[in-house]
Amino acid sequence: MANATIKYYPVGNGDTSLITLEDKTTIVVDCNIRNCDNDETYDVKKDLLQSLQYSNGIPYVDVFILTHGDQDHCRGFKKHFYQGAPEKYSESDKKEGLIRVDTMWFSPMIAEEHTNDDEDAYQKEAERRLSLHRSKDPKKDNAGNRIKIIGYDGSTDYKDLDHLRAKPGDIVDRFNDRNQVLFSIFIHAPFKEHLEALGDDKKNSTSIVFQARFKKTSYQQDFSTLAMFGGDSDHTSWCIILEKTKKYKNEHALKWDLFLSPHHCSWSFFNDRPQEENPDPKDTSLEVLNYRRNNAKVIASSKKILNDEDNPPHYEAKREYVKKVTDGNFLNTTTYNIVNKIPQPIVFEVTSQGIVKPKHVEGSAKVAGGAGLGIVNTTSKYGNGEV
Repeated sequence: MANATIKYYPVGNGDTSLITLEDKTTIVVDCNIRNCDNDETYDVKKDLLQSLQYSNGIPYVDVFILTHGDQDHCRGFKKHFYQGAPEKYSESDKKEGLIRVDTMWFSPMIAEEHTNDDEDAYQKEAERRLSLHRSKDPKKDNAGNRIKIIGYDGSTDYKDLDHLRAKPGDIVDRFNDRNQVLFSIFIHAPFKEHLEALGDDKKNSTSIVFQARFKKTSYQQDFSTLAMFGGDSDHTSWCIILEKTKKYKNEHALKWDLFLSPHHCSWSFFNDRPQEENPDPKDTSLEVLNYRRNNAKVIASSKKILNDEDNPPHYEAKREYVKKVTDGNFLNTTTYNIVNKIPQPIVFEVTSQGIVKPKHVEGSAKVAGGAGLGIVNTTSKYGNGEV
């Protein structure tokens, strides 16, 4: 059985990641699928179709997690992912290679403010699925109709669907109606505090933040790999994460081997922008980075990082990360591995000794999707549902 893999796609200033477990369960985190209208853009859609599993000829992802609704995190959802009743998936949809999403992770924060058609499409599909649960439709739990609510409600009320909800402090170890013994996700954010604007950019600060946890065996005491995902979360969110995680003695949930730099290596993780007016990183942000484990790596899903005013990515943010992990462990998706002018995905394999250093990929637009991994069922919360 192949090992689990974590794949970070080169999508410029945007996020698209694919987690593949040992049993071939797949989890897509965000998407920024661009048109391959030049010779320097990696074909993410083609790679997904090669990496995902198929059911009766239909490509499907077990779980799709949208951290928040910015265009560079959901671009291509409307075009490349199937929306609607799964039983109505047609031969025409199959020819177009539309990917069925068996389970959606939906944050009510997304419902607060829409800014693009892909975000609208995600919301509409989520509401379709939620309505099946409200009406107790017998098809509500079928693949293609499943949904999990992440976090708390804003102006739109989903309190009648609490049985579908996972909150900060919860550990999820069931994905697409299957329990995982060796893999789980610890949810960090968004918080109740996010129902009121934090900072200048509420949408970014309300991103779903989670720690993905991998083990090789059920009797293993510690995790083989810990990977942190946080969308465009800013320093205000990480300050709360740090405070609450320590308060409820869940500091194990702050450790990481892989850290996807929030907002494409933006200074907003360290302090307010512009960086010139707020030159000192917050102590809380630096403390979060101190939870790194040996040989930890920071991944910057961004365009090439230059010392200029076109940001994000911020050159000063990169410098702060490098101080923590060294230059060799700071990897930029645009520059790490280029084949025939095309940036290739950065792929990590999870082993019993931890992550295997990514190897340069030979060839373009082809990276095999690995198999997967998981964790024991250890339920914990921040405490009494307080967030």
